[in-house]
Amino acid sequence: MSSKQLNPDIIIIGAGIIGLSIAYHLLEAAPKLSVTLLEKEKMLGGGSTGKGTGSIRYQLSSPQLRRLSLLSRDFFLKFESTFDAPIWYLEKGCLMLAADEGSWNHLQLTTEQVVADGIPMELLKQEELLKNFPYLHSSRFLGGTLCPWDAYADPYAVLAALYAAVRRKGATVHFGREATKLILNGDTIKGVETGQGTIWSPLIVNAAGPYAAQLAATVGITLPVQPFRRQVYVCTNPKDVPPATPLIVDLSTGFYLHQEASARTVLLGGTDKDTWPGFEEVVDKSVAEDFFLAATETIPSTIDIKWLRTYTGICEQTPDFHPIIGEAPGLKGFFLANGLSGHGFMHAPAVGRIVADLILNGKTEQIDINLFHPDRFAKGYLTEPILLDNYSVKDAVRT
Repeated sequence: MSSKQLNPDIIIIGAGIIGLSIAYHLLEAAPKLSVTLLEKEKMLGGGSTGKGTGSIRYQLSSPQLRRLSLLSRDFFLKFESTFDAPIWYLEKGCLMLAADEGSWNHLQLTTEQVVADGIPMELLKQEELLKNFPYLHSSRFLGGTLCPWDAYADPYAVLAALYAAVRRKGATVHFGREATKLILNGDTIKGVETGQGTIWSPLIVNAAGPYAAQLAATVGITLPVQPFRRQVYVCTNPKDVPPATPLIVDLSTGFYLHQEASARTVLLGGTDKDTWPGFEEVVDKSVAEDFFLAATETIPSTIDIKWLRTYTGICEQTPDFHPIIGEAPGLKGFFLANGLSGHGFMHAPAVGRIVADLILNGKTEQIDINLFHPDRFAKGYLTEPILLDNYSVKDAVRT
């Protein structure tokens, strides 16, 4: 192994969509950097990114998260021409549905805020909803919203193109090489231990996804990021749901229908928001009955679909469902890009650019980084309820 591989300028722990985006933006801005990525999985896409549904949304109630979506927009729009790779990007919209007064009121307020940010979003009353989407439950919903910018792209295709790009730019990527412990010299990062030996670097980025807190704990940092299992049901497309239909979300249950590019199959899920934290990716068949009940309450014709298979993935969440981005307090050279809370794929371009700015320039002009600073949890506060951002109303959480 070369000296640059053993002593790179920067080590990024995690070669999922966040880690690769950071590497890409670093090398775009500073091509002479030596960058090494360490990935615990044995192959590309073996972690959370490869199991994502590919949703890209602007219809978000948090202004900070909307900003990340807007900062990522051009990257996705120009992706195929920039990387000369197909990602099956399609702006098919997202339809958010309100079955109760609280959700309906929140949708109306959010529509005003989203439109004020220059994002197209249409508020649909019950009659308009049923006229345009006759396959929905006829009396369940008071109304909904539709944002035509909301889109789909293939997560693995994006990941593969980014991987190829950073390799061409000279980055080294080690698969099956888990970072087991960070090494310090006083209050400064020094390197990382792996099962295959130690690699030294004055700059290390934690992009370890669900395993971010475990890694940070090796140097005494308590990172409020927890892993949650999310179950996805792959089914045949309901007979009366047309091709290229929007992503459909019932806010009261969290149920969603995500039509894949072929329109022959759909990804269904979203009703397992109350699972306990953990890394186990086993399929829990005991919750299937409640899930399919929620499905038929949203789209009655789902009663006749074929259930093809089920898989699980791990979603990393913070208490306020906003990411942690920035240099770790009290530890020089250790940067955090964690807790994307289900938005990692769609916000990876923005996060990559922001982290690259922080490392290379010590600041970023893209966003007020204090809003995502790691020490915001130490003070303890109540978060605002999030409705659109995680598909269901969340109670305020005290950290």
